[in-house]
Amino acid sequence: MHEDLQTLQQRFGPRYPQWLLALLMVGSMAMVLASTSINVALPAIMADFAIGRPLAQWLSTGFLASMTAGLLLAAWAQARFGARRTAQFGLLLFILSSLLALAAHAAWQLIALRIVQGLCAGIVQPLAMVLIFRVFADGGRGTALGIYGLGVMLAPSLGPGIGGYLVDHFGWPSIFWMPLPMCLLAMLAGQWLLPNARERSTPRLDIQAFAWLCVAIFATLGFLAEAQRFAWTLPRVWLPGGVALLATLLFVLRSRRAAQPLLPLALWQHAGFRSASWVALTLGLGLYGSTYLIPLYLQTVEGFSAGRSGLLLLPAGLLMGMASFLGGWLSDRLSAAMLLSAGLLIFALSAAGMAWIEQGASFFVLCFWACVGRIGLGILLPALSTGSLDILSPEQLAQGAGAITFVRQLGGAFGVNLLTFFLEWRHSAEGGDQWAEMLAFKQSFWLVAAVFALTVLAAIGVRSSKR
Repeated sequence: MHEDLQTLQQRFGPRYPQWLLALLMVGSMAMVLASTSINVALPAIMADFAIGRPLAQWLSTGFLASMTAGLLLAAWAQARFGARRTAQFGLLLFILSSLLALAAHAAWQLIALRIVQGLCAGIVQPLAMVLIFRVFADGGRGTALGIYGLGVMLAPSLGPGIGGYLVDHFGWPSIFWMPLPMCLLAMLAGQWLLPNARERSTPRLDIQAFAWLCVAIFATLGFLAEAQRFAWTLPRVWLPGGVALLATLLFVLRSRRAAQPLLPLALWQHAGFRSASWVALTLGLGLYGSTYLIPLYLQTVEGFSAGRSGLLLLPAGLLMGMASFLGGWLSDRLSAAMLLSAGLLIFALSAAGMAWIEQGASFFVLCFWACVGRIGLGILLPALSTGSLDILSPEQLAQGAGAITFVRQLGGAFGVNLLTFFLEWRHSAEGGDQWAEMLAFKQSFWLVAAVFALTVLAAIGVRSSKR
């Protein structure tokens, strides 16, 4: 039966937009919980499967990389199959992969399932923004987006805390069944509340470009992961690097010739958009890299339990949500370049603070520096959205929003990978003992601080032509 938003609104009455908003929040929060809570379980998974950080980081980067690729499929899937079928399929596949993870006997099985979960998250999450824009077209859109954004920001705050408690009491498999109740609730409610109407003119999916892009992303991650463990002259190291370069070249050539490119490369002809993309890459590194690095540092160097390390990130996440609201308010009053520079410098200060404090610092000192960083990220998020889109024409807005989100997620995937690479290199160079472990983490925090400080040069170039 054909059911669009207007039909559903007539059936469920004036409360339908609120019910749909609640459903979209539950589904998105489940995906965000899955992406962030894994980090507090990494030490337990590493011990259980006897693997090191170069392999364990795939549990985070594999999810983020496939989620990045999935973002490019979301618009096509919704137009081709409808929001209901797309969401139901994504949630069902996510649930099945979570259940299979509970029976995994090898690290590669967990990594493969995390890649599947990331693809589901990449397809499902963008549906929320599209449906909110459509169902609140007559008013209340700003409030709805604020409520939705607050819920999505609470998820990464609650994820490490709840996940850490579950890991302490039920082991790492609990991380995989934690989002399942929310996924089941979203599936059941979605059967009634989500529209199943399809668009008459379905955008063409460039399967060849999508395949080359996936090969490029995963081959690059594979090259960096293998380079952490083996000599660069070995085929298992340089071969993925060569494949990544070839796939990237073929993707660019394909995109330039396509009438409807998967990723509109013409956007990067704007100097301001190129500058915004550098900021987005750095933001992804900070957002996902710190969520990966801090729990690992707290458990391996400071001796925190999974629950305690997750608890430390809880107030930081809450402050990030508050700072994001403040950043949105300031975005209407101050230039994007100024806000981006301020956010980058605040996060750089936080990373420097984490590097500067001595081992054995109190819980509150560590929490303070984590909170400072999240305030910086909260200011960055809305400023990047406005700054990157203000420089584009109205016809390019939809493409620009998708492209800048893609770049940010890509920065997260490669950021975690490169931080692991740097961490392993410095650990080995400093002697490979427990003291070297602490020094390697300190130097990694200094590296993050330097990257954020240098990105201010790019942030200055994000200037709107409309101001």
